[in-house]
Amino acid sequence: MAERDETPSERADRNFAELVQELRVAQTGVQILFAFLLTLAFYSSFPHDDETFAYVLTAALVAAACSALCFMAPVAAHRITFRLGGKEQLVWVTHRFAVAGLALLSVAMMLAIWMVIAFLFNDGVAGMTVSGLAVLVVAVWVVLPLALRSKIT
Repeated sequence: MAERDETPSERADRNFAELVQELRVAQTGVQILFAFLLTLAFYSSFPHDDETFAYVLTAALVAAACSALCFMAPVAAHRITFRLGGKEQLVWVTHRFAVAGLALLSVAMMLAIWMVIAFLFNDGVAGMTVSGLAVLVVAVWVVLPLALRSKIT
């Protein structure tokens, strides 16, 4: 692959812009999930008598909130370090926040899915479904990109 004709500063600017664009997609998803989770406990059909649902909902809410914080953190870091240089460091920090945010988003998704399926069927069906989905998340979000990365480098 031919190298781009850009300075290190231009590369850092491009990398940061690409990361922020990727985070916009993920942030929309986490915001919708977070809003859904925030309303669940207020429904009369929510199983208030089953403490497990309260714990799972709490964990899902916290995971979604932390994911949203990770996705928004690069904006705060950029504002605080604006015009101070160090864009390359900001790119690496943003990358780490993105990875952490995606991991937390996957946890929140799995917990939300568990709640819905456990409510509709039972804990066993929910556990099996979420286990299968977790394998799929690891395959699509980790294994496949790492395989692609090994072919590129």
